[in-house]
Formats: sequence, C-alpha cells, structure tokens
Amino acid sequence: MMQTVSRLSRDLVLEVSQGLGEPQWLLEKRLAAWEAFAKLPYPTLKTEAWRYTDLSQVPFETLDLERPAGQKLSRQTLPAEVRARLEQSELSGVAVFVGSDLVYLELPEELTAQGVVLTSIAEAIKTHPAPVKEALFRAVGWNEKLQAYNAALFTHGAFLFVPKGVELDRPIGVFNYLEGGRLSVGRTLIIAEPHSKAVYIEEYVSPAQVEEGVSLSVSELILGPGAQLRHAHVQTLALGFHHFHRTRAFLERDARLNDLTATFGGRLARAETQSELAGPGADSEMLGLYFAHGDQHLDHYTLQHHAAHHTKSDLLYKGAVKDQAHTVYSGLIKLEEAAQKADAYQSNRNLLLSSEARVDSIPQLEIAANEVRCTHGSTTSPVDGTQLFYLMSRGVPKHVAQQVLVKAHLYDVLARIPLLPLREHIERVIEEKVRL
Repeated sequence: MMQTVSRLSRDLVLEVSQGLGEPQWLLEKRLAAWEAFAKLPYPTLKTEAWRYTDLSQVPFETLDLERPAGQKLSRQTLPAEVRARLEQSELSGVAVFVGSDLVYLELPEELTAQGVVLTSIAEAIKTHPAPVKEALFRAVGWNEKLQAYNAALFTHGAFLFVPKGVELDRPIGVFNYLEGGRLSVGRTLIIAEPHSKAVYIEEYVSPAQVEEGVSLSVSELILGPGAQLRHAHVQTLALGFHHFHRTRAFLERDARLNDLTATFGGRLARAETQSELAGPGADSEMLGLYFAHGDQHLDHYTLQHHAAHHTKSDLLYKGAVKDQAHTVYSGLIKLEEAAQKADAYQSNRNLLLSSEARVDSIPQLEIAANEVRCTHGSTTSPVDGTQLFYLMSRGVPKHVAQQVLVKAHLYDVLARIPLLPLREHIERVIEEKVRL
C-alpha cells in the first residue's frame, strides 16, 4: 500500500469509544474488530473479489479520522447541496450528518408516538440499548479488512427502528455530507420489526471540489418476519473521494426487500450489496445504476445468498461508461443445500459511450441445491451508431442524443423506482454526467 505513516492504532479505537461514551460490550466488539483488522491484509489485485480494482493509492491510514464536534444546524443553515435535495424530496423524516455530526433531525410527532425511532447510533446505544446490542454487527461483522476497519473505528451513523406492524407512508431521508480531506467512517443500522413497512434513502453528497478523502461506510438492514423495506444508497460525491460502502440485509421469513444502489461520484468507488435470505418466503429485489466518466473507477459487487427454501431474488444492474472510465460488476448467486425451490435471477447490462472506456462484468453461480431455478447473464455493447446518427440527423445535439440513448438503456431500472422525486433526481444526475 502507499501509506508510510499510519494514524491507526488500538489506542485510537479506545479513544473513539471513550469519546462517544460507549458501554463495555461495544468497546469489546470494537477491540475484537481491531484485532482482526491488524491481522487481515488489504485486498490486492491478487484477491479474487478485487482483481480489477487497485487500492494501492488509497490513503487508508494517512488521513485524520473525522470525529464528532457537537455541531448543530437549522434547516436554513444546512449545506446548499443538502437543502437543494430536501426541496426536491418528499420525506416523512430527515437526518443530516455533516462529517461525524448529526446536525439536523426531523421526525413527525405522529411517527414518534407510534414508536418509530430515527437518531444517531451513538444516541440509540444510550436510549435503545437492547435492540441495538442484539442487531449491531449481525449483518456485517469484521471478517474482512475493510469491514473490520469500519467496525473498529466507526464514529457516526443513523439508526432507524420501525416497530411491529407500523407502516411509514413516505420515505425517511438521511444525508451524509462529506467535506473531504479526512477519513470518514460511518455505520447505519435499520431494524424493521415483523410486518412493518418503511422506505429509507441514504445519500452521500459533498461540495463540487474537495481535498482527497476516504469514506468507509456500512449499512445493516435487519428485516423481521413479514417486514417490507425499500432501501436506496445514492452516491454523488466529488471526484476527490475514495468511497467504499457495503449494504447487507438479513431477511427472515416472508420479509421483502427492494434495494437500489446508484453510484455516480468519487474517483474510485466500490459498492457492495448483499442479501441474506434466511427465512422461507424471503424476497429480495436488487437494482443498480451507475455512470462513470473521465478516469473514474466504479466497482460493484453483489451477493444473493439463499439459505432457506422457497426464497426469491431478482437482480438488475445497468450502467454506462464514457471517456477513459472503468466500471466493474461482479455478482454471485449462492444457494445452500437447504435452499430448495429457490428462484434467483441476475442480469448486468452495460453501455459503452467511447472506445477508450472499459467494462468488466463477472456474473457467477454457486448452487448446492438440486430443485431450483437460477438464471444469470451479462452484456456490454457500444452505443448504436445508427440510432445516434438518426437523432442527430433530426437536429438533436449530440449530448442530447446521448442523454436519450443512455436514459433508454437505463429505463427498465429507472421504471422500477416507484419514488418519483428520487427517480427524477437520478435522471438529472445522469443528464449532467452525459454533458461532462
């Protein structure tokens, strides 16, 4: 790795935990994660899951760790990028993090009265210790280097608790505003109790120009029997960022998840999305959108893990790439022996907008059950020159013609996003990327 002077240590773990006033059980877990981190190697190009993504220039250990400073803001004084998104969104609850500080929180009284909790993890550990202790690290532990890094040193993150049978009509929106120049380590925990229903959108935003920064984030989604959760991770960070995110959902019997990963920002970004279908009847829909330009490197890894019988997963990831950018998709459908009558589908489709752009797509199957239905596929193709010529011959400027073709390529994913304000926001981001 590039690093020469490491700012990471066991003492730093102790300092972070002490500063947050955490209980002994959490400190012990952090220290266990630190021990794992110290022993595990960073992924390299020889690591199968990372063979197309070079981490050697990422400053994992030379940046200062971002810490809470106790900052609070009003809605009017939030960063302009966040205010703009709030004006475009229709949300029932809002949390805004600037760096490691939860600077703004808004939750309607009627939701609070029903037992819905939206706060920071640090606060939830104090006010709702039992559900946090039971769920934290359940979906994402510390058996890999970057996950151990996060578990040992996370300084902030959101906590959402939806009680049994409660249904949220509108989305919860959580905005993570990163200013660059530091190491940001955050963790989200969502607990959807049996037969509850919620929509949760987490966005990573920043100023247009920033100093080099690293973001390491994790989202754990715990869905009880019959729970329904629609989750979105939307990343539009500036090019100065290296962003690494893992979403992992644990689905019990008859739980239903719709997960959207939309990646547009960062110089180097990797988004990992995993569903653990642990109970019969569990159903996971996984959608992905990405668009790379310039010299961006965007990497996506997905896992559809069927551990129980009569489970279903459906995955569709679509992307576009232009200039000298590089995108990677690697996906695994894994069916355990107990996963009889499982139904799994995986598709990755890519559009090349320049001859210098590069796409690597690796769909994979690992099947131990014998009575299943499994399908996967991948395509990568350039823009249809005839279609582009036709539009331009009708007086459509080239960048507008490319917008039309890119939107057409991504349409079947966009059409599966029922949240109109979010879909319109993503369409605007795509239009901007085409014009760059």
